[in-house]
Amino acid sequence: MSTLTCDQVHVLAPELALGTLSGPERADVLEHLEHCGDCQRLVEELSDAADALLLLAPEIEPPPGFGGRVLAGFDVPTTRRRRPGVAVLGAAAALVLALGLGTATVVSHHPSNDTRRSFALGAPGVVMARFTPSPGEQTGGKVFSYGGKPAWVFMTVHDDGSSDTYHCQLELADGHRVEVGTFGLHDGAGSWGRTLAIDVGQIRTVRLLDEHGATAATARLR
Repeated sequence: MSTLTCDQVHVLAPELALGTLSGPERADVLEHLEHCGDCQRLVEELSDAADALLLLAPEIEPPPGFGGRVLAGFDVPTTRRRRPGVAVLGAAAALVLALGLGTATVVSHHPSNDTRRSFALGAPGVVMARFTPSPGEQTGGKVFSYGGKPAWVFMTVHDDGSSDTYHCQLELADGHRVEVGTFGLHDGAGSWGRTLAIDVGQIRTVRLLDEHGATAATARLR
């Protein structure tokens, strides 16, 4: 039986999700997961995020040393040092979007379960909010914003089996509304993100509009 504690598994979980954990540590973590539902849910959430980030990654190679400079900007050490899972994936998301990716859509076959604990709340500079469906709608999910350089929003959305298209609209502190992109779901789930040229701190509400312009769901960031 694994001797690892939940706290120890939380430290190792991002490496397992990213496929970089091997040897006895990997075996110990997997053994722990067989008997711990909370840690199973953590690894599942991190794995979903890692899958999305891998699909978001651009196909072109960045200039030599660019990744290190970006990570340095997010205070991520280049030497091997384990960090909490959220910080690792938060930095990975920032890196992916910093590598020249303006907009990206990811189709996920694993709808988000909003009853799970969100470990993204601990990521430095990242704000998370849950989507609340409008009356008569079933659209849900989570949206994450980051106010660094580059600033970005990333969201996971689900809607019971639909393949609808949504427009993402940001409501700012001064009341202005800005549409920043469009994305679709596949079999009721999907993820989407993009970099932003606006001050993320001014975003108050993220709205998902359906193909007719009606509000399907809203998330209050501040």
